[in-house]
Amino acid sequence: MKTQTQTWTIGLAFVAIIAVVAIFTLGGKEDLSTTGQIVDDVTGETIGPWANTLVPYKLIVSDEFSGVDVAASAKVYDEMPEDWGNARGTFDDAKDYTIYTASAGVVTVNKEYPGKYYVVMTEGSYNTEFIEMIIPDGTNRGDISDYSSSPDSKAAEMTLLGTTTDEDFAFTLVNDSSAELQDTLLLKVAENTEFRGWKVIVSDEEGFSYDTDGDGIYDEGISSFTITVGQDSFELFNPNKGIDEFDSNDEFTFLIEGLEIADKANLVIDVEVEGITGDYVGANDEAWGEGEGVLSYVKIYDAESNLFATVDVAA
Repeated sequence: MKTQTQTWTIGLAFVAIIAVVAIFTLGGKEDLSTTGQIVDDVTGETIGPWANTLVPYKLIVSDEFSGVDVAASAKVYDEMPEDWGNARGTFDDAKDYTIYTASAGVVTVNKEYPGKYYVVMTEGSYNTEFIEMIIPDGTNRGDISDYSSSPDSKAAEMTLLGTTTDEDFAFTLVNDSSAELQDTLLLKVAENTEFRGWKVIVSDEEGFSYDTDGDGIYDEGISSFTITVGQDSFELFNPNKGIDEFDSNDEFTFLIEGLEIADKANLVIDVEVEGITGDYVGANDEAWGEGEGVLSYVKIYDAESNLFATVDVAA
């Protein structure tokens, strides 16, 4: 016969078992009060105590060179946008982001839960910036009210769009059956600005890549044309090698993405031309004559699709 003490012991043990089973059966969250963490019993993952709380965060937006505040807008995405990293991308679907505006150089993000976010920073006269930020979940951070009075922040420096003064190649031509000509320009990026490259379009303005009468001497006498922008060099035309890179619009386009030049540094452009040169001035005269006009335009575009510079190649 069981004593009363034994009966109570068995009963308490049964209740404890039922409680544990209930926790795991319902998939609840177990509060580990000794560590300040919450663990999801289904996934086993740790969930911070602020998981379901809107947690503030600040982006400090300033000009990289001058330090002045920048009145930027910040589009905050839960997931990385498809055009992430491309300043010419589409970031105008409002359902995908929450937008915030800087005040006195500070973007206060206050409508987001803890987690990782992707921020597209824009301001009309500045290069677009792509920033990742992590809003804390409260793990080992103490009371939310103390944190909110001085939330985490991250520097978000921006640079003004690069500008420069256009210069032109001006070749001096002499009577020569096969002259080799070369010239280099240094396009200085304006102080406190930054040029970020996108593409270069080189045109055949005078039709020098055409041989109208088919005699093997091209209409403007050019037998070779090579251009270098930064570290990228292309021989665009050399019939002796079977090279003619110009398309049906008499243009050749190449990308210079990743090229960044800032604050009084130079973008180096080099052009090399070989051909019959002289005093001749006339259409299809099979010689590049002084004063005939622009042989080629070199148009350089920045990452925001702005025309950074137009350089003329002329005699």
